[in-house]
Amino acid sequence: MLTNQIDQRRSPRVEFFLVPEEHEQLPVWVIKPEGLANARGGVVVNLSEDGLQILASAEPPLDARHYELRLLLGEDDGVPLFSADVRRVWSRPLNQLVQLSGFEFESPNSEAEEFLLAQTAQITARKWVRCVLVERTATALS
Repeated sequence: MLTNQIDQRRSPRVEFFLVPEEHEQLPVWVIKPEGLANARGGVVVNLSEDGLQILASAEPPLDARHYELRLLLGEDDGVPLFSADVRRVWSRPLNQLVQLSGFEFESPNSEAEEFLLAQTAQITARKWVRCVLVERTATALS
């Protein structure tokens, strides 16, 4: 089934991070900034013109539809925080610890999308691009 999904993609993807194999475990630490304790930490796996995939902890599962994606690029407040409004399209567990989710950008040319696109032009080796997903409420959507 995964092969079909790859063959039917509308846009080519740029890999940021190697998705673990079935029994492989890779420790990933996402240090969330103060004030984002309730946000979900994750790692950007890949990027295409249509969206991106994010690897996150399997528990609790991501079940909201709309999130604000915030890229975590540094440890201090001096590093800009790039963000984008995204819509979760699908999620599937990779194993008991992690899930992979596909997201679409809700508006073109967001700060986060522009930053990621600039990074893809320079990728010579896979990089860790950490992020947080902040659930957007119905009032924030209107």
